[in-house]
Amino acid sequence: MIKETHPAETHRPPTAAEIRQLERQGCTAEDWQQLAIAPDTDLRQLEFVHFSGTNRIGAFRATVSFPGGPARHTGIRHATLHNVCVGDDCLIEHIHGYIAHYDIAPGCVILHTDTLAMNGRSAFGEGVELSVMCESGGREILMHDRLSAQEAYLQAMHRHAPRFIHRLRKMIADHAESQSSERGSIGTHAWLLHCGRLWNVRIGPYARLEGVTRLENGTVCSHPEAPSFVGDGVIARDFIFQTGSRVAEGTMLTRCHVGQASAIGHGFTASDTYFACNCQAENGEACAVFAGPYTVTHHKSTLLIGGMFSFMNAGSGTNQSNHAYKLGPRHYGILERGCKTASGSHISWPVRIGAFSLVMGHCAPHVDSHPFPFSYVVEQDGTNYVIPGIALRGVGTLRDMRKWPERDGRAANAPRTDHIVFEAYSPYTMERVWQAHALLTDFESRCSDGEQETAWDGLRIKRRHVVAGKELYALAIDRFLGDWLLNRLEDLGDPLPEDLYAALRPSAPCDGHWCDIGGLLAPKAEIDRLERDVANGHLAQLEGLHERLRTLHESYEAQAWAWTWQRLLEHYPGTAAGNFIEAVCLPAIRKWETAATELNRQIIADACKEFAMPSLCVFGIDGGDAEGVADKLAVLGTPDEHPLIRELKEQQCQIREKAGLWLRKLGETSGQVEPHP
Repeated sequence: MIKETHPAETHRPPTAAEIRQLERQGCTAEDWQQLAIAPDTDLRQLEFVHFSGTNRIGAFRATVSFPGGPARHTGIRHATLHNVCVGDDCLIEHIHGYIAHYDIAPGCVILHTDTLAMNGRSAFGEGVELSVMCESGGREILMHDRLSAQEAYLQAMHRHAPRFIHRLRKMIADHAESQSSERGSIGTHAWLLHCGRLWNVRIGPYARLEGVTRLENGTVCSHPEAPSFVGDGVIARDFIFQTGSRVAEGTMLTRCHVGQASAIGHGFTASDTYFACNCQAENGEACAVFAGPYTVTHHKSTLLIGGMFSFMNAGSGTNQSNHAYKLGPRHYGILERGCKTASGSHISWPVRIGAFSLVMGHCAPHVDSHPFPFSYVVEQDGTNYVIPGIALRGVGTLRDMRKWPERDGRAANAPRTDHIVFEAYSPYTMERVWQAHALLTDFESRCSDGEQETAWDGLRIKRRHVVAGKELYALAIDRFLGDWLLNRLEDLGDPLPEDLYAALRPSAPCDGHWCDIGGLLAPKAEIDRLERDVANGHLAQLEGLHERLRTLHESYEAQAWAWTWQRLLEHYPGTAAGNFIEAVCLPAIRKWETAATELNRQIIADACKEFAMPSLCVFGIDGGDAEGVADKLAVLGTPDEHPLIRELKEQQCQIREKAGLWLRKLGETSGQVEPHP
């Protein structure tokens, strides 16, 4: 409902003199007594307006400025209003069709728009089902205006808990019903310019709609700190656009959710697709996709269909197949967080690819690489090979880890729906790293001297990659344990407590499997507890569910340390309070220094490959070799000039200094002498 400057009871019908004035200004009404005006309305600002039904009009005191300098006094001109409430200081002009059954909040601007109307009762896209992943049905998501990536994930992926799903969908359906109305609303200071037909649409405060072709049955959520934008040529039906989203440039959407700070444009088309926050989708198309946070696709030749992705970048020509031409498009697959697809990659579902991996070539059905995170899945001569752990030494992986937090476009002062844990080295991924290291150790022990490769769940692994992957995973384990231990030691401050074991020991244990719930990393035991509470009715309202998810997000650091503490004790058996420094701290820091510097060295070497291009075929094209070398240096620079490489080299010194500092400090505490160069 609109926030009125004047209480509704102060509005009054126009007097006979005022009616004559309005008629002289080209205004007409089916019944002037059904028009209510604010007591200080400037009637001069009502021109060529036709009123039908019951209408209420606010005051017009302000002017509206437009880009480039023009200004217009607020008012209503050249419009037809049917059962409309208009707040103070709105500017409504040149409505080519009509406005019907809408509450328009103060400060709105609606210009050169065709029709803005309600056509019966509507929930504005809330409660609409999206058939994500499996086009044939079975993993539907119910949309609503506060839907988080975590809630959407649980709806789609936890069908093994039918009572939980039933209760969750009931909560959402009840919320959607509470939002349904026969009246639409336009939030304060929203702008609608040069739009076409808008049917059964709810628009939030400070939203801007410019050149929209057609919207039907949807909500444009918006916030003063995170205004949403819907632009030229957009056609959308059964949709919800979250705060700070941008949908423009000929986008066509049917049954879609667009998350906070996500941008969809350049002719992208999608149906039955859920986009979480900070996604980017341009030029291509999507169908039945669960696009978790930071899913990115930019290319016209790319089709995402029947899959779940997050923190993902789709290369040009990326495609998937979800149809075996038997029972229809019922196959789907998962690329876990941080995956990429190379140009021209094609995946035949069902497939599951491990976190932070790259897919190249054609990936055959039933491939499952999820036990091997940070890997490449590569097609060679019709066979899919996995190269375990190779992405750990790649500069591209490091760049991705850094860019996601920096590119979070959500406003700091506006409520956020999605809860995101950005860490790449987390209990979720490191649990897989430990398992992968054990698997590769087993493969290595079972391989005979003449055996050059082994098989794993639809994949082949070459022996040399088994050895190299095992070493990379070992380095990742040592770096992860050392990072967490040193961070916790630093949190203790100076002087260190006498009993480090007691000071660092978590207040509650956390063991077992971890899950990635739409970008939120959490112990499976906590997700199971949430499910039980919903299924048993202890969490019966969406507000309670949202609070539980927020609490899970806030407890990530504590839970992750509790899990890491258990891994430390397992990694260094025989640990007790009395020997904690000698048994855990000192060896863990030594291993951390070795692992961190070695991984950094390999990442630096990978980055330097970008500068080691021997060919000058594209440099100095109007000169000889001398011009080519000069041109290459001017365009690419040198490795030492690149900020990321410089930073990594500085880190090498910082790692050694940090390790030396703590080895000396803890060595003195334990009574040991810890020399360090």
